Amino acid sequence: MKLSLSVLFLLFVSCSIHSQSFLKVLETSEDFQKLSDRPLVEKYGQVDAVKVVYDLRSETLYFLNGKQYPYHYSFCSEYLNDGTDLAYFNDHNYRNSPKRKYLLGNLNYFKAQERYVLEISASDTMDENAIRLLHQQVVEHTFIKEQLYFLLNSLRLQQEKKTIGKGLPVITPSEVFEQLRYQPIAQYRGKGRLRFIDTFEKEKDAILPTDIIVLRETPVYLPEVAGILVSEFQTPLSHLSILGTNRKIPIAAYKNLSDSKTLRSFEGKWVSYEVRRDTFLIAPSKRKPKRDKRTKNIKIPFDLGMDSLTAVPYLPKKAERFVGNKAANFGRLYQLGKTGGFRTPEGAFTVPFYYYEQHARTSGAQQLLNELFASAPTNTDKDSVRQRLKRVRKMIAKAPIASGLLAEVERKILANGTYRRMRFRSSTNAEDTKNFSGAGLYTSKTGELGNPKKSVERAIKKVWASLWSYRAFMERELYGIPHQQVYMGILVHRSFPSEAVNGVAITKNLYRKDSEGFVVNAQLGNENVVAPDPQTTSDQFMCYPKSADALYKNTVNIITTSSLNQGKLTMDNDEIKRLANALETVKKYFHKKVYRSKPYPALGLDIEFKLDGDNRTLYLKQVRLHND
Repeated sequence: MKLSLSVLFLLFVSCSIHSQSFLKVLETSEDFQKLSDRPLVEKYGQVDAVKVVYDLRSETLYFLNGKQYPYHYSFCSEYLNDGTDLAYFNDHNYRNSPKRKYLLGNLNYFKAQERYVLEISASDTMDENAIRLLHQQVVEHTFIKEQLYFLLNSLRLQQEKKTIGKGLPVITPSEVFEQLRYQPIAQYRGKGRLRFIDTFEKEKDAILPTDIIVLRETPVYLPEVAGILVSEFQTPLSHLSILGTNRKIPIAAYKNLSDSKTLRSFEGKWVSYEVRRDTFLIAPSKRKPKRDKRTKNIKIPFDLGMDSLTAVPYLPKKAERFVGNKAANFGRLYQLGKTGGFRTPEGAFTVPFYYYEQHARTSGAQQLLNELFASAPTNTDKDSVRQRLKRVRKMIAKAPIASGLLAEVERKILANGTYRRMRFRSSTNAEDTKNFSGAGLYTSKTGELGNPKKSVERAIKKVWASLWSYRAFMERELYGIPHQQVYMGILVHRSFPSEAVNGVAITKNLYRKDSEGFVVNAQLGNENVVAPDPQTTSDQFMCYPKSADALYKNTVNIITTSSLNQGKLTMDNDEIKRLANALETVKKYFHKKVYRSKPYPALGLDIEFKLDGDNRTLYLKQVRLHND
């Protein structure tokens, strides 16, 4: 009898577990929660998702348990006995194929809006009739009484908005993005004293390394801190996002955070702080944080032997030793651009470290720096450091540039035959490197022949002097970079006074680990995409090169669109294809020649691009490792 009861019990448990592998009807929100899991592509925060399969043969709808069936294919293969392999399944069930057996989608719950939204894969070419059928089936088989919206998450769907939206409630990615409240930026944990910063410029000097700071607005630079909470959302390549991944500290954005009475109750107290995908956690901490004493092994080689200006086509191997990482990587882009379907800015040449070192020495700035290095007061007297660095910058700016150098720079500009307005860009051996991007630390300036307000000499000296800004000095100090070995080169190329589009791309999928896809931020004109105005939103989307899996090829997965372009992407489909293929060309080269130790899917390069001129020609102007 005992044995029989045991068997019956096991059978009951087995049936109960099996019955929860899927449901055919979601009668309550509790049913949804039982089946829900995180989306496969986590492009938004605070979203739960239930996978949906509609079997066209049996006309049956299934809501899947995401923890048991992470993919639509696994359910169709295991439960519906679909005998096809994955490639065949994808080829026919994400296409308008006569062999299509299933309509596949996700039922998403956006917590901030308390809204349910139906979404299909951005790569799915499901036609209007099939979309309406799937939407109707989900409405009829769920508890959702309010409107069930359909998400127009791809370029194709947005172009078909007028027809799809007839009688079907639709929502755009921008509408979803605007209503989000929470964004995980750097998912780490730490401890510190919680501190509200209401006016950053007035309070920045009092911020301590043990502070977890709460900010209303995003500053350009932050001193060493234990964690950050900010009220403004960030782009994946904002300085704050890069800072979080480089420093490995917890950072999250939550709208109107400074007004939270609950959070204010922790002000001035020691707390533990953890950033998760859907929320952040603040709790009292009895123990003070331990200071991170890890030593950072960042190599910054240099060579002062190159004493002439060099046109980019003729940069030698390991040019980073002479002209810095930015210029050396630009030289690699130039070579790739010959056959890679893109251009690099014209008239490019470099001013090597040699000339900076000469000017620093003859101006007297180097003597002041040597005295600063010898006294090493950085941890005890920051005001003294700030004042000394200010004097260094003034000496660099005041002393005249060697006449021979200035004449040679002007000859190089005249030799390009077309452009007189040039961009002078910082290129040090302490940026754009593994473990230290140095993003935003140094200055680039425009100089124009014959323009006394924007003279070439002034531009060069401004770039040189930026090596010794307080923020750059302290960031290098934080990473243990030896200041005595840091040198400034300059990359010079024609400027872009009126580009059509500017943007930044990362050559990896930030929202789905080890999956294909590049993440792109783009904006009209020269509006900043890295540090935009808080009221301005740029394009954010994922795209795929021509070599991508057939499922993703020609797909544009939209996260949000430009607020300056009437809610439309700033680039058309052909321009996005061209960009994706160019990004792949650069990624393949750098994986083979520079970063061979990284698995190819995990290699993220941070690449700046522009579309310029009436033909909207694609230019790539910078590449560096995305340190995540």
